[in-house]
Amino acid sequence: MESTFRVAIPVLPARDTTESLKWWTEVCGFEERFRDATPPSYAGIRRGHAILHIAGITDKALAKTVGDQTMVRIAVKGIEAYLAEFQSRGGTLHPNSSLHRTPWGTIEFTVIDPNGVCVTFLEYQAL
Repeated sequence: MESTFRVAIPVLPARDTTESLKWWTEVCGFEERFRDATPPSYAGIRRGHAILHIAGITDKALAKTVGDQTMVRIAVKGIEAYLAEFQSRGGTLHPNSSLHRTPWGTIEFTVIDPNGVCVTFLEYQAL
């Protein structure tokens, strides 16, 4: 039998897991699915088929270093509608980003989460 890959679940670093959960749920519109405690040090969120976990890092300097070096790309159907929703919830784009088409066939925009993680929301288009 051949193996089939179904989903990848990125684990994002957080200096403050509560703050991160708030941003992902209130600004990005994800749903909290679980947490290990209150306040959480590990939690899971989901929106549609996009699943992410958030892991607290107690060493704040290390958390900043790791966050600043982490990137995640999330595919969305209806990217323009999602951008409008994101901005209506108070979300702001990365200073060097706008909704744009790429040579690799996506329309995308980039934001930075409260932990410095570079998050790109994208929609696949025909090349």
